[in-house]
Amino acid sequence: MVQAGSILNLKSTALIAVLLSLTVLTSTALSCTSETPAPTTQPTATVQPPNTPIPTKSPTQTPIPTDTPTPEPSPATPTAQPITKIQPTPTQPPPAPTISPPTATPTELPTQSTPTVEPTSTPIPPTVTPTVTVPTPTPTSQPQVTATPKTVGPPHTEPPPITGRKGGEIKVAVPQAPPHQDIHKSVSPILAAWGPGITYSRIFRYQWIAPDAPYQGTEALNGRYNPQIATSAHDIICDLCQSWDLSDDYVLTINLRSDAAWHATNPGLDRNLNATDVAFSLNRLADPTLPNSPLVNTISEIRATDDHTVEIQLTLPDAEIFDKLADARTAIVAPEAVNLNGDLTQGPTIGTGPWIQTLFERSAMRFEANRNYFIPELPLLDGITVAIIEDAQTRTTSLRTGQIDLIQPDVTDLTAAVERFDQLRWTRSHNPAAGIEVAFNTRRSELDLHNLRAAILYSWDPNSLINNLHQGQSFISAGLPLNNPSWLLPAEEIDTYFNDRTKLLEVLDSVNLPRGIALEIRVGQFGDDYIETAISLATAIKSLGFVATVEAISTRSFAEDVWINHDYDIYVGAPPPQSSATSTLFSIYHSAAPRNVTGHATKELDLLIEQQTTELDPSTRHQLLLDIQREILRGANIFRAAANVSHWLWWSHLNDVAPSTHRADSFWLTRLWLSDRVRGG
Repeated sequence: MVQAGSILNLKSTALIAVLLSLTVLTSTALSCTSETPAPTTQPTATVQPPNTPIPTKSPTQTPIPTDTPTPEPSPATPTAQPITKIQPTPTQPPPAPTISPPTATPTELPTQSTPTVEPTSTPIPPTVTPTVTVPTPTPTSQPQVTATPKTVGPPHTEPPPITGRKGGEIKVAVPQAPPHQDIHKSVSPILAAWGPGITYSRIFRYQWIAPDAPYQGTEALNGRYNPQIATSAHDIICDLCQSWDLSDDYVLTINLRSDAAWHATNPGLDRNLNATDVAFSLNRLADPTLPNSPLVNTISEIRATDDHTVEIQLTLPDAEIFDKLADARTAIVAPEAVNLNGDLTQGPTIGTGPWIQTLFERSAMRFEANRNYFIPELPLLDGITVAIIEDAQTRTTSLRTGQIDLIQPDVTDLTAAVERFDQLRWTRSHNPAAGIEVAFNTRRSELDLHNLRAAILYSWDPNSLINNLHQGQSFISAGLPLNNPSWLLPAEEIDTYFNDRTKLLEVLDSVNLPRGIALEIRVGQFGDDYIETAISLATAIKSLGFVATVEAISTRSFAEDVWINHDYDIYVGAPPPQSSATSTLFSIYHSAAPRNVTGHATKELDLLIEQQTTELDPSTRHQLLLDIQREILRGANIFRAAANVSHWLWWSHLNDVAPSTHRADSFWLTRLWLSDRVRGG
């Protein structure tokens, strides 16, 4: 039995080790989408069926897993490089003859499919329990687990039936091209969610949720956006796994399905996926030089015990391990494909997923349906072309003229389009971790006074700014990437930290704030709404009798001066991309965080952060994360003044549009289907 003192030492050692492994983020790009996961069901240690939501257990201690990916270097222009043949086990990469990318032939006569329930393989319990080799205990080894597993979360529900007409192709537009084709070497959401990433499978994925009826017209844009009523896929189910078993929170045994075939492409592998492919992929991803390696930094060993079984040994209980293994960037790749050229930056892109890549160019990518996919009814479409159109107005024009079927416009373009065309439909999704970030440097004199920071916020009304700049299509958040909308702090509670004259007067009466305070707001030039936010905040500060100035700086200077050198009083800018609550908390909010740009921390917040890290009971972790958000806002030092809300606009001939792109998930694309076209062709 590990003694209490040993457990404390283990926690401290794990904290220091993992925090040192974090790389400081300097990217100024915003994440395309980000919502954080919620594990759901915890049975006793038995084999789980593929559609069973991921389990949870009571924690044993509080080490610190993180999975913030670090940005890759500036991308080179991607070029397609098809190859004719792959050797099964090459010792040296064979030469690559030049072959033109295959051209796509559209299929124009879709037929109505019979509704069926999304098929999955029948779980097969292993006949022999794999031998698990656990390292000899040392002062940093796993403690004995004495907690009794318990059932938590909602009961398992069957996925929605597969309905819709099969066939046809669509075109979508995105604002930028992927930097290259290697899914493990980029944090790019375009690569993962719209590019080569959609060709791959992962061990787990998010279960698709049937969408509500799409919006028509502009009525739904009236009033304030409420993120808590949004529909978001957060239940995790098997993708490549047939079943799984989590033993004592430390050993995850994955039993793989046997019917996942590698794409029959040029080049092709002519074989099915096996456990060696999975172990190879996760071990490759663990290379600390890769930007996505933090996704597997709580894994100490990955090995194939037979052709269809993978054993994963964790260094610590990790509340987000299933989410990490469902992340698009933990894609399973073929060893032969990697070995051919040394990496996958120039391809070949060969996966086991629902889409086969047939074109990869700077201006467009094309994917055709994998008709040998292990869910034979999917995808419903025959193909998707992804056009790279950098200019937002050009994307909107392309949609309006019928050249494009689906885009993500800003709210102004959306409003104009739906008022002009009755047959356009739209929906929205949100990212509480992206948007306009405001932070106070508590290392500076005066701003180290909590009452001063609170007084500034009580004198400021971000909601009025949201209405004026974003037509109400945004919200205030604590900045955590929480995928489950019910885990976000309610707007009514968040509002109590802002624009409250009564509380402002109480603060001013209770303390003598210094006179002659002069504060500078440094704002990154990420857009006009950032500048307007800084000006609005400066006006609120001036209303308290202080001096406030605004300095606009380039995004490059913002990253260096603000994030790295902490040279600011108050800043307004765009945060780096975040996909994990645990990673965000330990890289930004914890007292030992390497990117704690505000200098603020409390023992209470540290304790809550550490507790949620290994809390596998979702109801308990839910409450901890609510308390964390309260503690962050109570600190009055960093928050999102306007979190990101994305809008999706499409013609009514496209059906079952349910964007759910947390961790760059793209499975929702497989459920899109076409009825008779109302525009374009």
